Amino acid sequence: MNKNTLKREALSCTDPLYAAHALGHDYGVDKLAKDLFQQPGVMYNKLNPENDSNHLYLRDAIHLTELADDDRILSAWCHSRGGVFVKLPESVNCDEELSDQLLLISEQMGIALAEIRDSRADGVITPEEFDCISRELTKTVREVLSLKAVVSSQVRTVHTIPAKSAQHE
Repeated sequence: MNKNTLKREALSCTDPLYAAHALGHDYGVDKLAKDLFQQPGVMYNKLNPENDSNHLYLRDAIHLTELADDDRILSAWCHSRGGVFVKLPESVNCDEELSDQLLLISEQMGIALAEIRDSRADGVITPEEFDCISRELTKTVREVLSLKAVVSSQVRTVHTIPAKSAQHE
């Protein structure tokens, strides 16, 4: 199989195999093959979702994700299982980051609700409009889950000092 058989067409962001295909296209299949010590032809086949001769195994997907520092395969897999992938913040040190995350949620919720309102303007929500609504609502869920991560990073253990008894005074 040659390079021309791996083409970017109608890629689905909800299918892990198509996400791997897109990752390969963007990162460079020849570079991935070299970095993963595989023959380019084999890598092209593994990243072609329509090819049955070579399969992309979990180990391959993990290596691709790490090597390319790209979470598309994870995001698509989570979506296909009814979830969302949320990258946790590296560290949160201040209340300002919490406030920023709350503002992001409000902003994204507004975008999602506006999409719903605009889609309903003619009384009918088309499949294409629903896809847009779904994307915006998924982004909203991601922001809410990011808020959970921000809040959890601010949890601290409070050590209480036992009160002195009245006898010692």
